[in-house]
Amino acid sequence: MSDNTFINEVMDGLKKEGYLMITDDFIDQLITTLHANVTIINTMTELAELETKMRGHLLPTGSRQVESLKNLSVKIAEIAFNVEDVRNEQR
Repeated sequence: MSDNTFINEVMDGLKKEGYLMITDDFIDQLITTLHANVTIINTMTELAELETKMRGHLLPTGSRQVESLKNLSVKIAEIAFNVEDVRNEQR
């Protein structure tokens, strides 16, 4: 059993028993914050890409930073969408 499967089973069990109820205000604020973080990270990615181009790939870490930022942005977006799903299930 993967970690995600286990976590989902535990969360589903808590939700079914009524132990996992998060207020709508908290969830809405969390979703807003996560989406804002994605926007900021995407801007940082654009800046890192520009810097890498300007330096003519003299810094090998530049492209790694860009890929790392892109991956981080995707992961945070996935979390935001998962939180939205939880909110929709609770309503």
